[in-house]
Amino acid sequence: MKINTKFITLLLPLTLLANATFAGNDFSAIDRYVNAVKEEVGLPSGTAIAIVKDGEIVYEGYFGYANVKEKKKVTSNTAFYLASVTKPLFALSTLLMENNGKIKDTTSMTEMFPDINFPHLDTSHIQVKHLLSHTHALANRPLEDTLAFTGQHNKLQRYKLAAATTIDKATELGNFQYSNLGYNLLSLWAEDSFKQDWQKTIAELVYQPLSMQHTSSYTSDAPKKGYEIARPYGFYVEDPEEILPFEKSDETMQAAGGTVSSARDMARFLIAQLNEGRVDDKQVFPASVIKKSHQQLAVNDLKYRDFIRKGYAWGWYMGPYKEEKMYHHFGGVAGTHAHTSFMIEHNIGLVVLNNESTVGSKMTNGIADIAYSILLNKGDANTIADAHLKSMQNSWKAMEIDIQETFDSHKKRNASRTMTLTQDKANYAGSFRNPLWGKLIVELLKTNELKFSLGDLKAVATAGKYPDEFRIQFQSSGRIAAYKVIDGELSSIDVYGINPLGVERFTRIN
Repeated sequence: MKINTKFITLLLPLTLLANATFAGNDFSAIDRYVNAVKEEVGLPSGTAIAIVKDGEIVYEGYFGYANVKEKKKVTSNTAFYLASVTKPLFALSTLLMENNGKIKDTTSMTEMFPDINFPHLDTSHIQVKHLLSHTHALANRPLEDTLAFTGQHNKLQRYKLAAATTIDKATELGNFQYSNLGYNLLSLWAEDSFKQDWQKTIAELVYQPLSMQHTSSYTSDAPKKGYEIARPYGFYVEDPEEILPFEKSDETMQAAGGTVSSARDMARFLIAQLNEGRVDDKQVFPASVIKKSHQQLAVNDLKYRDFIRKGYAWGWYMGPYKEEKMYHHFGGVAGTHAHTSFMIEHNIGLVVLNNESTVGSKMTNGIADIAYSILLNKGDANTIADAHLKSMQNSWKAMEIDIQETFDSHKKRNASRTMTLTQDKANYAGSFRNPLWGKLIVELLKTNELKFSLGDLKAVATAGKYPDEFRIQFQSSGRIAAYKVIDGELSSIDVYGINPLGVERFTRIN
């Protein structure tokens, strides 16, 4: 791992302090903490923060870069990938559809999809409210990963994938089991009902009424509208200043994780949550819809860092924080960590967006502690910031060791394995197809390496354990690709672990 320390001395000038003190609250402890963390780790990735109180944005802080090597600073216009924070946005759009008479929370999947045959399940009892509260007890890895990662789909393929949905034997209808699937399925209904992409519908129902100028569920909108999307970074790579290889495209933006937005725009969304749909003295959404979105649908007993989760509403976790009732949802994948939270009784909320996830998630936990301590007048902000900084320094030392050990382990594993090939390497290249996953392309590079491409997922293969077997690292998960030889020909590839139905084989098409 290489971190370029030349940026460390530039960290302080990258901070934009907008309203560091407002309405009697001094938020300077947040600035000091964030700057200190970024200096500690030596990577000036981006962070955007907005705090809302009584219907206004009372603090904004912008730190680091949207693009490190090009030195593009994070500003109020910078959009970050929200990942799963898309869920409360999409859930609200569904409730607005219900308010407009398009659907009901009790509408069943049978009613939603009259033209799809689901051979593996009875859809008559699975309702909209189950799909959006993670209580549907369904499983469909190919649909989730195709929409979120490979991008190889059209309407016909999406319906074919939906039909492959199975019962999740690990849970039961009505019990909470977090996944993207319910939102994915509902987005297919929305596309058919409105005769347009779900992205256009959510923009019409949510983004445009809220005047979210730097928010979209199409990545292609950013250059058209003149704003920057923060690029993803990470530490478990050789050079943390390099953009991570997988970035979202229009095809991989999906209803459970398919929005980019700025901190200022998301602050407007929280203001609507806190004020029964009113923003800037205008009734943007019906108060009844906002109230319903806070209705508990599921019971759970979970915890993420300092955040206790006792229930789930329409896209919102519910639980106590600092002995107060909080709604929240976070989003995290490699290269992003997003935080949204609010307390209705106090009319306060927080948005934190990062384009790095490993350090960003822990730092955001500290930011929330400092911010809510200030807003609720519970504890000294500077003392709390110091405690979090000390904890971060200790965890960073451990992380540096873990990063190095991870690299050493990978090198040792790769060095200990030699590719055992039964044919000339050029023969392994070609195009292969799976009925659910689409086309897998294998290329022989000039470096004599084999590159596997499954839509937007791409990886250079390393040696597997057995003859004609390769290891491919797609996104954060490694897979084994095993070629099958029939009559002397490399006729197909089994990619293990991608499908619970066992449809793992890609058959050569050229």
